[in-house]
Amino acid sequence: MTVAAPAGAANATEFASPHWRVIAQGFDTEQWFGENQGRGTGGILRPQPTRLPTGQYYYRFASSQSSRDSQLGGGWWLDFEGFKTIETFADANGYRLKDAARLSLALPYDWTKVDLLIKSLLRLPLLAYTGLGKPAQGGGGADKGTQWIPTQHKPVRQLYIPGLYVKGRDEQLWQSVFDQPPRITALR
Repeated sequence: MTVAAPAGAANATEFASPHWRVIAQGFDTEQWFGENQGRGTGGILRPQPTRLPTGQYYYRFASSQSSRDSQLGGGWWLDFEGFKTIETFADANGYRLKDAARLSLALPYDWTKVDLLIKSLLRLPLLAYTGLGKPAQGGGGADKGTQWIPTQHKPVRQLYIPGLYVKGRDEQLWQSVFDQPPRITALR
C-alpha cells in the first residue's frame, strides 16, 4: 500500500517510497532484496501513517556502542505518551528504565544495549508509521532464538520515522529536523 505523502513534511519523499513501510513492519529489506525473500522480526503490527507535529519532544532508546547516525538517525521513536507509559511501568514495578524499555518494546540483547535515552525536540514536521510492536526474535548471544513479546497489559505505540538516516547522504535528516544538540542521558 502506497500512502500519498502530504506536502510540507521534511521526509515526504522518503515516506512516499513503499519500502519504508516494509521496514516499519519489521522486515530487513537489505536481506530481502539480496536474497529475494522476506526476513524479519519485530516491527509494528499494521503500521498506520501519522503526522508528527513540531514543538513536541520525541524519545528513543539507543546503544552507546552505536554510531551517532545510528543513535539519532534510527527510525524507531516514541512520543511523550509512549515514553511515559514505559516510565510509569518501570516505577510501578521496580524496574530500571532501560529494562522496562526492553520489555515494553521487545528489544533483544543482541540488538541494543538500551543504555542511552535520547530526547529531541522536533523543529520540522515529519511523517511516521505508528502502531503496537510485534514479537521479536533474538538473533545471537545470550538471547539467540529467544522470543521477545512486548508487554501486553501496558501496550506502547511505537513510531517508525522513515528517512532520518540514509546511507551516503551528505547531511542527514536527523540533523535538521531536531533541535541540536539533542538531550542524551546515559541509563544504568
